[in-house]
Amino acid sequence: MHPRWNTFSKMVVLIVLFILPVVMIYSYTNYVSVNTIRQELEDKSLSRLSFFTSQIDNIVDQLSTLSIIVSKDSSVKKLGEAVALASSFQQLEAQEEVIQKLGLLSVTSSWKNSLIIYLPKTKQVISNDYLSVYDDGYLQEQTVRSWSYHPAGSEQDGYFSKMLWSPLLMNRSLLEADAVVEVRFRESNMIRMLNDYKNEEKNANSFFYKKGFAPIRDERAQAHLAERIASLLDNQELGKSGNQTLDVGTESYLISFAQSKSLEWYAVDYQPLEQVLTPIKKSRNLFYVAMVFVLLFELLAIVLLYNQVQKPILLLLRGVQKIQTGSYSYRLSYRPRNEFDYLFTKFNEMTDEIQRLIEKVYLENIRFREAKLKHLQSQINPHFLANSLLFVKNMIAIQDDQAATKMILKLAEYFRYITKLEHTLSTLEEEIKLVENYLTIQNLRIQRFHYTINIPDSMLPLLVPRLMIQPIVENTIIHGIEKSLNYGIIQITGEEEDGTYRIIIDDSGDGMSAEGIHELQTRMTEPLDQEGSCGLWNVHQRLFYQYDLHSGLTFEASPLGGLRVTITWRQSV
Repeated sequence: MHPRWNTFSKMVVLIVLFILPVVMIYSYTNYVSVNTIRQELEDKSLSRLSFFTSQIDNIVDQLSTLSIIVSKDSSVKKLGEAVALASSFQQLEAQEEVIQKLGLLSVTSSWKNSLIIYLPKTKQVISNDYLSVYDDGYLQEQTVRSWSYHPAGSEQDGYFSKMLWSPLLMNRSLLEADAVVEVRFRESNMIRMLNDYKNEEKNANSFFYKKGFAPIRDERAQAHLAERIASLLDNQELGKSGNQTLDVGTESYLISFAQSKSLEWYAVDYQPLEQVLTPIKKSRNLFYVAMVFVLLFELLAIVLLYNQVQKPILLLLRGVQKIQTGSYSYRLSYRPRNEFDYLFTKFNEMTDEIQRLIEKVYLENIRFREAKLKHLQSQINPHFLANSLLFVKNMIAIQDDQAATKMILKLAEYFRYITKLEHTLSTLEEEIKLVENYLTIQNLRIQRFHYTINIPDSMLPLLVPRLMIQPIVENTIIHGIEKSLNYGIIQITGEEEDGTYRIIIDDSGDGMSAEGIHELQTRMTEPLDQEGSCGLWNVHQRLFYQYDLHSGLTFEASPLGGLRVTITWRQSV
C-alpha cells in the first residue's frame, strides 16, 4: 500500500519544485556566461598577441634586409679584398664611406640596432657604433644564418644577432670569408614593445619565452610569477599559438601565446581568471544569497503553516485514532488560536459524551460477564465432584484404604482450591498443581497410564480462568485413556509466541475421525445441548468471554495417536 501524502507535504514539495528549477536555470546560464566570457577572453588575447608578434616580425625582417643590403654593397666587397686598396688613405676613406652607409641604414629601423662588418683577412671590424672589436673566436662560434640570442653578461646587455657572410661558405670557417655582416638589436627594444603593449592593454601581463632561456620581461613585471609560468611551459608541447589554463600555487591563470616566425620566441600573455570572473562570481553569489533569504522566508511560512494548520490536523487525527483504539479519556489540550479552536472544543465535548456512554455500557457488560462466568463455573464444579466421589466409592468397595486415603487428601486439596469463590482467576501454576492432583487421583484408579507436564517458567505467573485445564484432562482420561486397552500417555505442554499463549494436551488414545473432530469444533460455538460435552464447552465459552474471539479450544489429531486439544488465549495488557 502506497503512503498517502497529506496537504502539508504536498505544499512543501510544491515550494521545493518552485525553487529548484530557478536555481538550476540560473546555474546553467551562469555556467554558459562564464564559458562564453572565457572564450571571448581567449580569442581577444590570442588576437592581440598575434598582431603583436607580427609587428615584431616586421621589424626583425627589416633588420634582416639591412644585413643583406650591406653584404651586397660594392664598398664592403672592396674592403674585403686586402690587395684592392693600395694605400692606407684609401682604406680609411673606404671605411668612412661604409660607416656612413651603415649609419644611414641603421636609422631606417625603429629599433636601436648595430650593423657590424667583420673582415677576417685584414682582422678588422667596422660598425656604426664604433664599439665592436674583432674576435676570431666569436666568428668561429657562429655557424647559422638565423637569429640567435645572446643572454646578458656582466659587461653587456642581452641581444639578438644574425650573421650573413660573403662568399657563401659550405663546411668552411668564417675566417676564410671576405666579409661577414652582423646585425644586432638589444633585448631592450623588445622590452620597450612589451611596455607599449601593456599601456594599450591595462590588464596585460606579458613576457617573451623560449625553452632553455630565462624569460625576457619588463622590470615592473612579477619576476617569480613569470619564471614560474615559464617553468610550467617547459613541460608543455606548444604549437604556433594557443591558450592554456595553468595553476600557479592556489590561483589559476589564463595563458595565451603566439610564436614569432623570425625569432622563434613566444610572446606570452597571462592574467588571473579570478580577476576576470570576479564580477560574474559576485553576481552569482548575490543570487545565491537572495535565494537563501527566499528559502528562509519560505521555511518561516512553512513553519507557520505547520503550526496553524498541519499540527491541529495531526492532533485531530491522533485524537480520532486514540478513540478508535479505546482511549476514550484522551483530550485535546493544544490551542491553535484560530478556527481549529472550535473543532477542538467540539471534539472534547464529543469524547466526553462517548466516554460516559461507553463506561455505562461497559459496567453493565462487566456485571453480566461476571454473572455468566460464575454460572459456568458452578456447572463445572458439580460435574467434577460427581466423578471424584464415584472414584472414592470404588476404592472403598475394593478395600484399598491407602488409595482411598490418598485420593481423599488430593480431593481435599482440590476442594480447598475451588472453594475460594472470591476470585474467578488464578495463576497458571495453581492450575497446573490442580491438574497434577487430579492426574494422581486418576492414576491411582486406572494405573495404566503416565503423564508429563512441561510448562515454561515464564508462563507460570500468568492469570487464567479457574478450572481451565482440569476439565480437558478429565475428558482425555474418560474418552482417551479409559476407552483404550493400551497403556496410555498424556503430555501437557506450554508455548508462548508474540503475546499468544497455548496449553497443548496430547493423549495416546484411539482418537477421533476428521469428521468427528470437525463436529466437536463446531459444537464449541453453538448453544449447549443435552448431548454436548459440558466441560469442554464451558472452558471454551469462559475463554471466549474472558479474552477475545481468537481465544478458546481447538482440536486436531495428536502425534501420539489420540486427540490433541489446544487451549489458546492472549493475555490482556
